[in-house]
Amino acid sequence: MGTNYKKILSIIEYNELPKTFAIFYSVGLLLFAIPLTRPLFLFILPLSLLFVFAAVLYHHKRWDAKFIYFGISVATLSFLIEMAGVKTGLVFGIYSYKGSLGAELFETPLIIGVNWLMLTYCSAAIMNYVAKRSAGFMGSALKAAGGALLMLAYDFVAELVAPVMNMWEFKDMRPPAENYVMWFALALTFHITLNALGIQARGKPAMALFLLQMVFFLAIYIYYLVAL
Repeated sequence: MGTNYKKILSIIEYNELPKTFAIFYSVGLLLFAIPLTRPLFLFILPLSLLFVFAAVLYHHKRWDAKFIYFGISVATLSFLIEMAGVKTGLVFGIYSYKGSLGAELFETPLIIGVNWLMLTYCSAAIMNYVAKRSAGFMGSALKAAGGALLMLAYDFVAELVAPVMNMWEFKDMRPPAENYVMWFALALTFHITLNALGIQARGKPAMALFLLQMVFFLAIYIYYLVAL
């Protein structure tokens, strides 16, 4: 039993986790590509988001009050904004969630706030990496702007496959301009707050998760185009 427990922990070790994520998303792509297993892929989608982010947070160093407050605030605020967006169509445009992101409250997936927090943390880890190699050129303002732009790029890629993955869908099938404006504004607010609180997002696993998710979405989009 102890040996099996150590084997399980070994796949989420700091240096091993990027490889684990690569395997994880490769299996996910296979499950999506096979029509027979696609319902299973959609069923476990919200659980997989929780798993990968929990694995990243397992390596976060400072679990102080500031970090916990930030995490709860981002998850709660982003959920409420998404809920307002779904109900009014005035935030991101007219869109609706389609069920594959799990349990919902007021037609909004509960996990969507966790997703915003995950993207903020992972994009911040990338910007921290870039800043350390900028020889002091990159200050907190550039880090925040860069993190927000990374999240905007992520949203652009995710929008390509969201209807195919049964995640969400806009009324006119294409996100309006205000969707991207609000995404950037909200992401920038979260990154400014994170930097102001001095929270250090760590490190290789978080960067790998962010980039692998984008590659995963692009792979599904290419598969969808070829399948058509």
